[in-house]
Amino acid sequence: MRSLFAPALLAATFAGAGAQAQDFGYEAFEPSVNHIDLETCPARVTAKEVFCRATLLNDTVYVYVFEDTDEMKYVEMLAFEAGEYEITFK
Repeated sequence: MRSLFAPALLAATFAGAGAQAQDFGYEAFEPSVNHIDLETCPARVTAKEVFCRATLLNDTVYVYVFEDTDEMKYVEMLAFEAGEYEITFK
């Protein structure tokens, strides 16, 4: 079972890792973090040629941004608090 605390742990890791966080890639993220694939990235994502994945922990949605290249490196993580997002089911 994958940990529900993964977003918080990854956030803490990246906050202290600085440039080393760039070494974290989607290949490690995919099997270890429960997430949903986002069709498009939120408007706050300014990087180009990227794809996004999201996790939910309590009332916070964490959006992980990865390069849309063969390497699929981690770019950044954004946190959206309650009231900053809307979830729609089809």
